[in-house]
Amino acid sequence: MTSKERVILALNKKPVDRVPWIEGIVGDGIASKICGEPINVDWSVAPDGTPIKSGEELAEEQKKVNRAFGKDNINFNAFAPIFAYRMKKLDNTPVVVGDGMIRTEEDFEKIFKLPPVDSPIFIKNAREFISQKENYCAIATIRLGIGATLLSMGFEGFSYALVDNPDLIKKVHNGYAEWTEKLIHILEDLGFDVIWAFDDIAFNSGPIFSPDFYKKEILPVERRVTEKINIPLIIHSDGNMNTLLDLWIQLGPNAIHPIQPDVMDIYQIRERLPENIGIVGNIDMDLLVHGIPEEVEDLVKERMERLKPTGNYLISSSNSLTDDMKPENVKAMILAIKKYGKYEE
Repeated sequence: MTSKERVILALNKKPVDRVPWIEGIVGDGIASKICGEPINVDWSVAPDGTPIKSGEELAEEQKKVNRAFGKDNINFNAFAPIFAYRMKKLDNTPVVVGDGMIRTEEDFEKIFKLPPVDSPIFIKNAREFISQKENYCAIATIRLGIGATLLSMGFEGFSYALVDNPDLIKKVHNGYAEWTEKLIHILEDLGFDVIWAFDDIAFNSGPIFSPDFYKKEILPVERRVTEKINIPLIIHSDGNMNTLLDLWIQLGPNAIHPIQPDVMDIYQIRERLPENIGIVGNIDMDLLVHGIPEEVEDLVKERMERLKPTGNYLISSSNSLTDDMKPENVKAMILAIKKYGKYEE
């Protein structure tokens, strides 16, 4: 069974040979240590949201990682641009943060200009990427709209707008959602196998906004986007999503990610979810950084024993594999997935 088949079948709750392993990002540093050779995926994106690396380079570097790890996916970023000040790289992650630029109606009119979804550079890179995917599962990573809205307005600006000018939030969010809706058809036509939507909408303490606001203003707009998706969909949010879960899954995903282990119980979530919605996750990042190999193996074994029987569990870290993780712990994860992930013939 190929990696592509394994992932797609599991996301559709069909029999597979072993639990698939997919990751959002594997840091170049930890990947290089495990692979024993320099890995330079470089997850950076240009101002227009397109990857800095060519599609061919992105695919080739990730395939090196997959061959060493036994991982099943390669990812291509298809994010809309973010409008923010003072962008800087966080320690041990390729994620960048900064203050949102859109605080007023005037900011929106002046700043909010998205590039064409079918720009020649994007199409060229995406085609190169697909042409080099081999039998791996090619995943397009996107934002449905609210994640980009939060980053472009900033949490403080977004919070003030919730009270003072909710129409501004709607304008920004609708703009991103409409752009993404057009993008979906292009990604499918290019030959991507899965779409993975990254929209963080919760802190460790709970949602960034009320469930009522999400239900009335965010969900209907993003549901129009996801209804256009004809290939498997994974949705992602870090943080405590317990109070939003029942609404969130109305987006119609095949699976949710990552069930952050310090604030959510993956087994309770499994019981709450409809059987057809799978789980991607949730090997604790903190354990991979601070724990020991025996603890990592025990955790992988437990997740496999309790979640593998559902048929639509895909293993993953609780966010990404970062450069501050101990190589011996990541190696323990690799070996444990191979050891405990197989289904009986």
